[in-house]
Amino acid sequence: MFQNNAYSTQTKLKAISLFSGCGGFDLGAQQAGVKIIWANDINKSAATAYKSIHPDVEFVHKDIRKIQKFPTADILIGCYPCTGFSLAARRKWKTRGDRDLKESSGNFLFMEFLRVLNQIKPKYFFVENVRGMLTAEKGWFFKQQIEGFKECGYHVEYETLNSQDYGVAQSRQRVFIVGIRNDTREHFKYQFKQPSHGKNCKKPHKTLKDAIGKMPEWPEGDFFNGSYHGHYLTRNRKRSWDQASYTIVANAPHVPLHPLGEPMVFVKKDTWKLQGDLNRRLSWRECAVIQGFSKDTALNIESLTERYKVIGNAVPPKFGKILLEPVVKYELSL
Repeated sequence: MFQNNAYSTQTKLKAISLFSGCGGFDLGAQQAGVKIIWANDINKSAATAYKSIHPDVEFVHKDIRKIQKFPTADILIGCYPCTGFSLAARRKWKTRGDRDLKESSGNFLFMEFLRVLNQIKPKYFFVENVRGMLTAEKGWFFKQQIEGFKECGYHVEYETLNSQDYGVAQSRQRVFIVGIRNDTREHFKYQFKQPSHGKNCKKPHKTLKDAIGKMPEWPEGDFFNGSYHGHYLTRNRKRSWDQASYTIVANAPHVPLHPLGEPMVFVKKDTWKLQGDLNRRLSWRECAVIQGFSKDTALNIESLTERYKVIGNAVPPKFGKILLEPVVKYELSL
């Protein structure tokens, strides 16, 4: 079991977490000095993993639409799934675009986040999602979210960040939205942290060797060993030891290759081939370490594909840490 001892007793900030997954963002929030008091997810595997990683947090494994009351907290964290941005869902909401957001389609998981935001009125909120959120319906969908947050009484900042620029051995770009309640905004201006690693920084980008170089080369049973189907071979899936990993994904057959052995070879457009016999996908545990979890993390999940799923869907803890540190610093100054 991964034990986190980074929580600072100096801050009294409390947070609740929605669509929590296995709790990557929450782990980072704890490392920044925030106490997570309550979390929720509908997925069984995510719930099992979360309870393993965060044994002291009250976790509710339930459909959020069936939960009516939530604990009061200073911070609301939410990583609502990108499935809420499906074309069918967007159409349904768009037909009601002239209505107040509070009366819009209940099928939008964003609307559930907005419901909780309205109910508990935290000083701050943090949202993570895929870059596609910015361009869904030519930006219309993203705009609706920003307007919804503003109607709730929050000043909003947003930025696209790459985990590689903050000490994670992985090129993973995600959109983050930060909300500051208007009365707090009068005294505090939130600023996203500048990159700490890479070009023009004191520290270089972390590499696969940095992250997993000392882990077993062939951990039987911990990696998916299915065939490399045609779609998998449409692009390069292997990076070298001195590079950062490609994005860690939640689908086991699509996980990037371990850097061991020879590089893949470009054949023609949408066609690459493997070389040699030392080819395997990254293990679920290597994926966890690349994401920023401890190598000793226990998920208590039997299914290998489900382990990959919860790790691939997780927010790298470093994101949670760097995003909440400015808020913690401000609160400690009061």
